Amino acid sequence: MITPTEGPYVRCTTKRVLRGAGVGVLVLSLALTGCQGKKHKKKSRGYSSTSRSRANGGSTSGGSLTGAQQARSVLPPADSMPTALRTVTEALSSRAKAPTICKDPSSKCRNAVAHGDVGYSGTRAGEGARFQVIVYRNANAASKAFKAWDIYARNRTSTLQVLNTPTYDAGSVTFQYKSVAKEHTQETVILQGKYIGTLEHRADTNSARSGASGALTGLARMYAERLRQLAAGDTPTASAAGLKVS
Repeated sequence: MITPTEGPYVRCTTKRVLRGAGVGVLVLSLALTGCQGKKHKKKSRGYSSTSRSRANGGSTSGGSLTGAQQARSVLPPADSMPTALRTVTEALSSRAKAPTICKDPSSKCRNAVAHGDVGYSGTRAGEGARFQVIVYRNANAASKAFKAWDIYARNRTSTLQVLNTPTYDAGSVTFQYKSVAKEHTQETVILQGKYIGTLEHRADTNSARSGASGALTGLARMYAERLRQLAAGDTPTASAAGLKVS
């Protein structure tokens, strides 16, 4: 017979030795109750820790990354960019809070939990690319923000021209600026799950404006795939390293 001070119960028994078969059963019962109590306390501590983690900027579908980490993972690093467009002008950064700059349209920051960006310049005069991502509390919040973006782009006919390009992921809109100061700048806004990614591409100052540039569409495909991978709970790996931008 295993006594309360032997085998699996050795760590949960009382130090006091009691006599008698009936009392022995009582001691064994108390010992088992003590073990269950300890396990219950450990589970409670684990749950609290998980709750605190989820409160700090959300998580991926796999539940392992904060909102800021999600933003950082989806932004393309230098080695995923075309070789002629790898000079870092804005270091990759992300933060676990809503963006502080919320313009055009202002409602795009509603229910945002994290934001990130990175910028690159090219070997040709004036060329560059800038990526931004906003992580929202859920897909519904992201969808509402994208609708505001789409309406804004299509209604600002005096300053923007919407371009006819493929639709990326759950939704996208691509446009170029009409002002002389930004006449070589085109932008694509992409919706995927609870994320909105924006890609701004500045073409060579000597290039002519004739629809969406090949560099913009190639970079947009890469960025859309990275957003899709993140939304699926995978590590974003899509690259445009082989894209020709000249």
